[in-house]
Amino acid sequence: MASAAGLGWPDEAGADSGDGAGGAVPRLSRARGLGWPAGAVSREAQQVPVPVGAGVYPDGNEGDMGRRRGAVRPAEESGARAAAPAGEPPAGGRHEGQAGTGDAGAGVATGGGRHELVVPAARQPDEEIEAGQAARGAPVGVSRPERAWPRPGACRVITIANQKGGVGKTTTAVNLAAALAQHGSRVLVIDLDPQGNASTALDVEHRVGTTSIYHVLVEDQPLVGIIHAVEDIPLLYCAPATIDLAGAEIELVPMVAREARLSRALRGYDESQLDYILIDCPPSLGLLTVNALVAAAEVLIPIQCEYYALEGLEQLLRTVDLVKNHLNPDLTVSTILLTMFDGRTRLASQVADEVREHFGDVVLESIIPRNVRVSEAPSYGQSVMTYDPASSGAVAYLDAAREMAHRSAPGQPAAG
Repeated sequence: MASAAGLGWPDEAGADSGDGAGGAVPRLSRARGLGWPAGAVSREAQQVPVPVGAGVYPDGNEGDMGRRRGAVRPAEESGARAAAPAGEPPAGGRHEGQAGTGDAGAGVATGGGRHELVVPAARQPDEEIEAGQAARGAPVGVSRPERAWPRPGACRVITIANQKGGVGKTTTAVNLAAALAQHGSRVLVIDLDPQGNASTALDVEHRVGTTSIYHVLVEDQPLVGIIHAVEDIPLLYCAPATIDLAGAEIELVPMVAREARLSRALRGYDESQLDYILIDCPPSLGLLTVNALVAAAEVLIPIQCEYYALEGLEQLLRTVDLVKNHLNPDLTVSTILLTMFDGRTRLASQVADEVREHFGDVVLESIIPRNVRVSEAPSYGQSVMTYDPASSGAVAYLDAAREMAHRSAPGQPAAG
């Protein structure tokens, strides 16, 4: 009987095979050509190196990518989620009526109706954030403690805009906000996209009938009445969007000062209780995006590292200039973030080089890679910062948020 080795089966070690006619069949130690494994794969061979990022920052902390320099982690363990200790409320914040410290007067809507909730005072630089570590499931005091990042002298209102869809606007808004809140800043995310993806990612109720940013823009309801505290992340808040917002642009057309509806709502809100307000825009340059540009002093533009992302950039910059010249003279493009970077392609590197050459220091050094964990996190009602803090996407967003925290806003003194 002919040996199975001729059909691609591994032959017995040290045995000769024949076809019954005396013709020898060459022995195959491994039948790789037919998909048979080349042997047991070691655990070390399955480990994936963590990307290396920027280095030491002014507060003496080394970037998370830098701390992981040379470190490896098993690929199968990269999706492990850090959970808060059972039975313990999130520390460092006051959620759902829990006791906290800080300035009074911040009304936050909760599931049982509107409650007056005190916005916690942000932690000061050089103070250990043990509460944040506990909320993320990290053992407190075991490794070198994280430190609070510098807070801006005044609340920074930043619009995250790009009329091209799928470039990472919502993902950027949610994960930057989560990273900033985890390191001592009080952050509000305003969801201005009718799809409500930012509200989904932060696990904030936004079904039809929910009081949302639509009622603020169209019905003049106060912004303070729709803000929800985000569970699991103290100091992070969200003003949700519902599908009702899809018709808001038509309803805003006959209104007086329709471009400044959001700006007026923010003026009626006590911004001194916050350090950052991040506005997530829809993928268009309609009235909702114009409202966001009029309300903010800064624009953050996420740019996908592909050619199509560059085509619409000129139109966006032209719209920013029009708003600056006619409606908001303080508006400036303060930050550009490169997203969805695929290091395997030459095109991604070329796009990144062109953007850096044209915009210079406005572009953050941190680049957001393509990472499946970033895409998975919203389905669990989380940001990637809590879903998988060790993933390459979370590490990149953490470094990007750190850069933003250490950069001063236009017209403000240097952060420190």
